[in-house]
Amino acid sequence: MPKFDDRQIYNSAIALPLDPQAASPGYAVRQNVRTKSRRKTKTSNIVGILFLVAIVALLYVGNVIAVNNLAKEVGDLNARYNQIISTNEVIKAEINRKASLERISLMAQEKLGMTNPKEAPVWFEVETGKIEEVQEKLKK
Repeated sequence: MPKFDDRQIYNSAIALPLDPQAASPGYAVRQNVRTKSRRKTKTSNIVGILFLVAIVALLYVGNVIAVNNLAKEVGDLNARYNQIISTNEVIKAEINRKASLERISLMAQEKLGMTNPKEAPVWFEVETGKIEEVQEKLKK
């Protein structure tokens, strides 16, 4: 090995051979045969991860089922609401038909024998003395 003084040790211009035996042609140089060993994962870690994935999948499926049930319920309630609205419209139409003046006058003529007057009504005056006499008779 060559001698180095302190200045040359820190000088990057001098390249030292990595392996002194590699510089000599008669020596066999062993290559780096170490392979990086892969760290094995524990079985408990894999089981834990699978368990968490199963729980997340279960929660997701439960949420989807709940949303579908709510959507079905909303559809049923909308159908019921529309049915009630149509029933109300039928009832309002029936009320309007039965409250018409033509129908009421026809029923009054047929069932009760009521007719429209043919003459205009006549107004007459009653004396106050006659009114007092009638009231006295009613009191007795």
